[in-house]
Amino acid sequence: MAPMSFDSISEYLSWDHDRLDAILVEVVGLVDRSDFTAARVAHAPFDEGLRRHIRIEEEILFPLFERKTGMTRGPTTVMREEHRIIQAALDRMKEALAAGEEPAFRAALATLEATLPPHNVKEEHVVYPMTDDALAPEERAEVTARLVAA
Repeated sequence: MAPMSFDSISEYLSWDHDRLDAILVEVVGLVDRSDFTAARVAHAPFDEGLRRHIRIEEEILFPLFERKTGMTRGPTTVMREEHRIIQAALDRMKEALAAGEEPAFRAALATLEATLPPHNVKEEHVVYPMTDDALAPEERAEVTARLVAA
């Protein structure tokens, strides 16, 4: 469950990364036990949550980062490209779980595991703190609240 409030963009979006990572561990554990019915159920909030996370970054955070820093062809370009890879892996994972195809799930998971952790690190160490630092405290609080509510 989410804390009632977050003090920064970094705090909220990093918390969301951790929340999603925990759900994925559960999904993988269910696949390890060949429980594809439960894995599909557990995967749904992971898929929905990660797609939401990507959407709020691309619709709210990245445009703000670009406006505040003037960097329009830097980190956010890379993040958007990686989001496409992540979304494709999510699509393949969902299809594999629906079909009960463990090898296809593992292949999609390998792509996700190769892309998502370093992607999250770049966001948590570059994009989020740079955005937080570029905002006045009241503006940071407003943007953080928008992200949480989106």
